[in-house]
Order: sequence, then C-alpha cells, then structure tokens
Amino acid sequence: MGFLKLFSRMSDTGRPGVEGPPTGSLAISRAGCIVASTLSSDLPTETLVKIGRTALHAFAAARRIKAPLNRIVTRYEGMTMVAVELRGGALVFLNPTGNARCAIHLPPMSNPNLDDFILYVETYIECWKQFNHYLNVARQGEVTPEDETQFLEVKSLITQGLEVIAATVERGGLKKDEVTAIVSAVPSLRYLKENERAIAGLEGQWHKVYVSMQSLLGRLKVQQQKEDGASSSLWGSLFGRER
Repeated sequence: MGFLKLFSRMSDTGRPGVEGPPTGSLAISRAGCIVASTLSSDLPTETLVKIGRTALHAFAAARRIKAPLNRIVTRYEGMTMVAVELRGGALVFLNPTGNARCAIHLPPMSNPNLDDFILYVETYIECWKQFNHYLNVARQGEVTPEDETQFLEVKSLITQGLEVIAATVERGGLKKDEVTAIVSAVPSLRYLKENERAIAGLEGQWHKVYVSMQSLLGRLKVQQQKEDGASSSLWGSLFGRER
C-alpha cells in the first residue's frame, strides 16, 4: 500500500484530519510497534503503524534476497519519505516539500510491561546511534537541508524519549542533564561543520551516554530472564520503584 493512500483515508477515522502532507518522524520497533513519534497526534495510531510496518516489510524483503538496502528514499508530489533501517526496526522521516506543517507531539508510553519497555529502550538506543551518524555527516562536510531536517527530528525523538525513560526508571537510568547538554550543544549540522573541533568532544560525551544506555538495557534483560511471565509490576523493583 502506498504511503499517500494511507493519508487519504485519515478522514474516515472520525479524528481531526491533517491539512496537507504531515511532517515529522517516527521510530518503530522490530515487533512493529510505534516507540516514538514527532508526527501530529491528529494522525491515527493505525496510520502510523502502517507507515512504519511498510518500511519494515521493505527492509525484510531486501534481506530475504540478500540486497544491500538500509535506506529508502521515496519522493511524492508534495512530500519525501525517508526510511532508515535500525537493527530490525526503522526510523521514518516524512518531509513535506511545500509549506504545509503540523504540530509536533509525542504520545506517552503509559504503563509499559517489561517486554515493551525493552523494545522501547532498544529503539531509543538506535535513535542515539543516528545522532552519532549525523556528527559524522558534519565532519565529512556534505550537509544538505534534508540532513538538517532529519537531524532536528532525531534530536526531538531523543529529547522526548528521554522524558519517557526518566519517568519510568527512577534509579540507575539515564542522567537527563548529560543527554540534554549533548543535544543542546549542537544547534545544527552547519554549526558543527563550521566548528569541527567540537565534534571530538561531543563524540566522547555521546559514547559515555551510549554505554549508560547499554548498561540499562543489559539490566532490563537480566530482569526479563528472572521474571519471565511475571507481572509487570514486579520489574519496577529493579530500579527502586515501590508500588
């Protein structure tokens, strides 16, 4: 199913429609669940899932025929769609080529169970990897307007996803001030291109947070093994949360 066909059916959902092509991004896990999105909340969840799963199916088909595909760029009249593979999941960017713009919202992840939260953290880590990818783009000096737009979306996903993780993990999670400091230090890729000396320092800070994320993910997986099949209310004790 084409992406534009998905948007053309939004008015049938009974929810407010979006005027013109939507703008923003979404991260989808390998299980086909939306992890984070900067697209308008007016867009039905069903539509976001279909967009994300379409990208997942395309990457899966490429793997089956052993084709080297990890990025898809599709240009429509009035919109460009870019999908980037993330170790089983995907990031999808929707960029209008006209003047249409939508409000940006990130739907909260409420009462996640342990399996859901592990997928959330895994995909969040992949978004963090994309941040480092754009540091390398700036270093190479070939920055396009599309790169700038996508980098801004990645920063939005990182910042909003950080709030979800911080609200779920009370102890032993990410240090918000460290993540915020890194994201805030890079107003644009053009800024980094003109201040290349700053990239090395940012990479060091980025790696420190990356290791912290992997540590959090490792502890979650240990708890998953210990409490396989148990109530989600039990795993909060790993971080000192009392219920």
